[in-house]
Amino acid sequence: MSHLTFLNLAGNKLGNLNTLKRLYGLQTLIVSDNALTTLPTFLIKAPYNLQHVELGDNPFSCTCSIIPLQDWILADTKTYIDSRPPYLCKSPAIKENLGITEFSLDCSLHLENYLVPSLSCLLIICIIVPIIYKYRWHIHYKLWILFYQRRYQGYVDNDNDDDIINEEEEHNVDAPYEAPIMRRRYHAYVAYHRDNEAWVNDQLIANIEDGPEQFRLCLKERGDIPAGHYILNAICHGIKQSRKTIAVLSENFMDDGWCHYQLHFARMRMVMDNVDVLILVQIGEIADHKKTLLLRQLLCYKEVLKWPEDPNGQQLFWNQLKMKLRKPARVGRRFQEI
Repeated sequence: MSHLTFLNLAGNKLGNLNTLKRLYGLQTLIVSDNALTTLPTFLIKAPYNLQHVELGDNPFSCTCSIIPLQDWILADTKTYIDSRPPYLCKSPAIKENLGITEFSLDCSLHLENYLVPSLSCLLIICIIVPIIYKYRWHIHYKLWILFYQRRYQGYVDNDNDDDIINEEEEHNVDAPYEAPIMRRRYHAYVAYHRDNEAWVNDQLIANIEDGPEQFRLCLKERGDIPAGHYILNAICHGIKQSRKTIAVLSENFMDDGWCHYQLHFARMRMVMDNVDVLILVQIGEIADHKKTLLLRQLLCYKEVLKWPEDPNGQQLFWNQLKMKLRKPARVGRRFQEI
C-alpha cells in the first residue's frame, strides 16, 4: 500500500483517518461526507505530498484541534483543496456553523496563568509538609483526643489492694474494654521503649511483679491488653485498667512517638481524674535537648527515680518504687492542664 496514489473514502462515516499512516505515496484523498472533526496532522506534513484533497460535508469542530488544518489550508499553495461544498465547523461557544477559515482561536498555553499558582502551591507544600512531619505525633494525638477519646469511668481507688482484681476474679471481667468495669486489673502500666525491654524483663518484672508484694504490671508488648484494636485505644485501655503508670525514661524513649502517646495519656488521666498516677523512672542519662516540653513540665513537680549502678543503690531504688506503687493516687489539690 505504500505505492497507493489515489484513495476515495467518501460517504463512509469515518471518525478518524489513523489507518492512513505510512501511505507516503498518496496524492489524491477524497474523504467527503464522513464524521471527521479534523484532519490528522501527519497527513499534512512531510513525507506526505498530497496534491488533491476533498473534505466537504464533515462535522469539523471549531476548537484548537482544527488549528493545524486551518493553517495548512491558508498557507499551502501546492495542494488543490476542493471547496465545494464549503468546509464548515460548529463553534461550541457561539453555537453556529462557521467557515473553517473564518474564525481564529488563541490556543497558546499562557504559562504565566499556570506558573504562579503552581509555584504558590509548591511553596505551600514545601512549608506545610515538613511542619506536619515534625509534629506528626502531636497531630495524631490531638486527632485521637478530638474524635476517639471516651470519658473515663468512675474507678475505685483505695489505699489498699481492694481496688485491684485478683487472679480468681479475672474470669469475671472478660467483657470488652469499653465496658464500665469499676475495678482495676493492674497496679501499674509500664511505658517503655523496646530497647529497654531487657531491663524491664530482667529487673522490673523480677523485683516488682515476682517479688513478695506481687504487684501486677500491665505490659502492652506482653499482651496484657486486648489485641485487634486501634493502638491508641489499646494503650488508653491499659492505662485506665492500671492504678498507676510507670514511664521508663531514656533517650530512645524521648525519640519515640508511641512512648510520647503513653506519657500524654498518663498526663491526661492526671488532669481528668485528679490523681497522681505517674511514676518517672530514668535509665541512663538524657541530654537536655532530648527532653520534650511535656517532660520538662512534669519534672517541675515530680521527682525521677534514677536507676543506679551499685547494688546498695538499686535496693533503695526498688524500695522507693514500691513505696510509690503503694501510695494512694488521690491528691488534695487540683492538677492543672500542662
